[in-house]
Amino acid sequence: MPICLPSFAGTTAPASGGGGASGFNIDLRDTQANIIARTGDTVGTIAFGTDTSDLYVWDGTNWYFYNNI
Repeated sequence: MPICLPSFAGTTAPASGGGGASGFNIDLRDTQANIIARTGDTVGTIAFGTDTSDLYVWDGTNWYFYNNI
């Protein structure tokens, strides 16, 4: 079942059809500590926590994270 991820302009839906690229890109892969210490990234930057398997999204001020539960 495809999932829709939140974005700052509504939702980002996966591409229809099978096997094609959806345009979703993880910009950074690093540990949680290194990700949350970052500042100055572009709004909407997406990071993957290599130690937590969580996704992080930068809103220009704070990192919001989505637990991999």
